Amino acid sequence: MIPVLPITYGLGAVMVAIHAGGAYLGLRGEAIPRTPGTYISIYEALYYAAMMLLLAGSPLMAPLALFAVIHWAGAFAYYRGYLGRLSTLRRLKLYGAYELVELGFIFIIMASLS
Repeated sequence: MIPVLPITYGLGAVMVAIHAGGAYLGLRGEAIPRTPGTYISIYEALYYAAMMLLLAGSPLMAPLALFAVIHWAGAFAYYRGYLGRLSTLRRLKLYGAYELVELGFIFIIMASLS
């Protein structure tokens, strides 16, 4: 039997670190560089897909699906370099605020798994 809860908490802890860092950088008007951002977005999309499997039928399904799609699109945008060309100080600060909202959602996911 796979120890689902410890594994999901470990995956969630990585997500917390990513989003705390992303919020910090964004609110300072800084961005995650392109290459790590691509890999981070892919990890996040896979995390949300895994949580959709674990929480099937939960009221969290719609936001999980939305965040998964956002992160697949983000991975593509990072890979193609679109985000770097579209970044402004205002957009980066808004991104930092978005990261804080997502961080809150990650805590909701982790609480729903217990």
